[in-house]
Order: sequence, then structure tokens, then C-alpha cells
Amino acid sequence: MVKFSSDPVSWLACALFVLCAPLFVGIVNKLKARLTGRLGPTIFQPYYELFRLARKETVYSTDAGFISRVAPGLLLSTVVFTSLLLPLGRTAAISFPGDIILFAYLLALGRFFQILAALDVASSFEGMGASREARFAVFAEPIFFFTIGSLAIITRHYSFEAIFAEISWRDPLFVVFVSVGLLSLFFLTTAECSRMPVDDPNTHLELTMIHEVMILDASGSDLMLYQYAASLKLVLYCALATLILNPFGVFGPVVGFVIFLTTLVLLAVALALIETVMARFRLPLVPQFLLFATAIGILNILVFTFSH
Repeated sequence: MVKFSSDPVSWLACALFVLCAPLFVGIVNKLKARLTGRLGPTIFQPYYELFRLARKETVYSTDAGFISRVAPGLLLSTVVFTSLLLPLGRTAAISFPGDIILFAYLLALGRFFQILAALDVASSFEGMGASREARFAVFAEPIFFFTIGSLAIITRHYSFEAIFAEISWRDPLFVVFVSVGLLSLFFLTTAECSRMPVDDPNTHLELTMIHEVMILDASGSDLMLYQYAASLKLVLYCALATLILNPFGVFGPVVGFVIFLTTLVLLAVALALIETVMARFRLPLVPQFLLFATAIGILNILVFTFSH
């Protein structure tokens, strides 16, 4: 049964979460600039870029069909809806048994439409990027299911709200699960959000791009929606990794909120550091990287199996 939260704090938290997503990207970019000895743009620069794109005219390829026109809005809608499933406040705005499955496949639906849009413009480069995106998604999705699925097995719940509520730092088994799960979800974030070392968000070389090459033909408000969805997806996965710590349930709403924000900042620092000191993997090495993260999730299930 679907439960809509009656707590206005949960809905307000989701609204603030969606609105502040570009700010998280701005913090990562600022940290990257400082780590390389540059002043860098303001942390609000992503908002300026989104406003600038929203005022520009949207131009479509002569070969583009209706998919190119509806895909950006559908992609953003799926990512926004998935944020309602996470317990960002005291409770999740929307919850029901099995919402972890809906979370994964809503994001997969958004990816599906983005891949279709890349193929719709009949560009060989965008088709190449769409092929890479589909290929790596096959390796990325098992990371989510083995990581969150292992937590679902030990808590015997299949809703984010119920799973996170059962996590306790007093149980040594949970300490292992949370530590390993946090690492595997961080690997998943780099793959799903096209970050280093899987993809370089700043590159403009068509032969090496994955995500950016799929939106080469996007412009104006469509490009704005794509970039907004990408920033929201990044902070969404980082928030998922943070909520595994169950800061609100263990420390209470006030201290939990501080720990939640602190952990997000630490993840931003980790992303900035990795993108500063590491080079991008060669494409044949990306599946191996993702399979390693999948193996970590399987390790969690094995730990539970042999400890009971």
C-alpha cells in the first residue's frame, strides 16, 4: 500500500533537496578548482548556467522526432520522483514495500529516454555515446541491487524508510554492511553520474565521452533540463549513500541533519579529489571497475549468510 507522508517537513525537505542540487555540483567544481590552485567559479555558477540556457532558443536537428522534445522533461521528472522515495526528512514523502525496485527502474526509465533521444538525432557520435551508456548500465545496476538488496535481506524490509530505520551502529554486523555498502554506492555514483574515473564530466572529445556526447545536439531549455537532471541525479546517489548511515534515526533530527550535510560535503570532497588526482579509465577497464563494486555488494550478502 502506497503511503503519502502527512508530515510537511518531508515534502519541504524534498523540495529543498531538488532546488539545491546544482549547489552540490557547484561545491564539487569549486573544490576541484581549489585543489588545482585556481580560484574557480562561485558555487552558484551552475544556477547561472541553468538560467542562461533557459533563456536561449532550443534548436532541433532536422532528423529529430518527438522523442528529442519529450526526453529532457521525462528524464528530469523521473529523477525528481525518485527523490520522493528517500527519507530526507523524518519520513519519506512517498513510501511502500518494494519502493527500492521503483527507485532503480525509474532511473532506468529516464536513462532509456535519454538513450532514445541520442539515437533520435541520427548522429554517429551520439549513437556511440548511447551504446556506451547502455553497456555500462548493465554493469552498474547490479551494484545497486546487491548493495541495497543485502540491507533489505537482513532487515526483512523492502522500503527505503523501513530499511534505514532498522540500521543500528550498535550491531557489529550493520557496521560491516554500512561500511561496505557506502563504498560500493560511491563507486555506483561515479558510474551512474558520469564522473571520474568512469567518465570525465569536463571533456569534449567525442571519442572518449559517454554522457556528454549524448547531449551534443541539445540546446536551450532542453540542455538546461539535461544538466539539471544530471546534477540532481548526482546529489541523489550521494544522499542515498549518506542515508545508509541512518543519521536521523541514530542521532535525532537536528544532529542527524548536521551529520547528513557533513557527509554530503565529505562526498563532494572525495569526488573533487578523485577527479583531480586520477585519470579517466580506458573504456575496456570500466566494466572491470564496475564488476569490482558488484563483488563488494555480493560480499555483504556472504557476510550475512555465514554470520547466521
